[in-house]
Amino acid sequence: MAEALVHDLIEEERSRREARRLALRAFRPRRAFAGFAAALLVTAAGGTAAIELLAAALGSAVHPVPGVAALAGVLRRRTWDDPNVLVVAGAVAALGAAFLAAALPGRLRGVPLDGADPRQAGLIGRAALRRSLADAALGVPGIERARVRGLGVFRRGLVVRAGTHYRNPANLADLVRAAVDARLDGIEPMHRPDVEVRLGWRKD
Repeated sequence: MAEALVHDLIEEERSRREARRLALRAFRPRRAFAGFAAALLVTAAGGTAAIELLAAALGSAVHPVPGVAALAGVLRRRTWDDPNVLVVAGAVAALGAAFLAAALPGRLRGVPLDGADPRQAGLIGRAALRRSLADAALGVPGIERARVRGLGVFRRGLVVRAGTHYRNPANLADLVRAAVDARLDGIEPMHRPDVEVRLGWRKD
């Protein structure tokens, strides 16, 4: 009995990991065009360099790739502190940084939902999730307004800003957090964000 229970738990955890991987693959931007452009440019530059190095190793005084001889002549007349050289070097560095950014995984289009079925993947938009949590906070008696921020590039947690007319709110912030946590339990995001409640009072 215990062995069967442990086996079921292991299978459930494996299914959850498969579902997470499926969600990441399905909802992460592909960036196929940027990757193709980067690969094409790197291949062209590498092929040109290989041909030139092979010609130099064979003792050829002629540059086999058209335009390389003129470029080499221009470079020989320039120094490292030449403004044009610095501008070109900056442009090459910026291009390299752009290619590096293109190679990084794209940001998910929303918040993946948890699930045990590895054949299915769900997603909820960040704005829709924030609206739903704000609605949950507004359901707490005494809360007049609520706004949810977070789940951005620099802020992974959620900040719930709620307002009440109660001068002595007592445990109202805890009730708001409990309502938001209950809504998160119903939505079941794959990675549960931290929730911070900031309660404000405004005189009528």
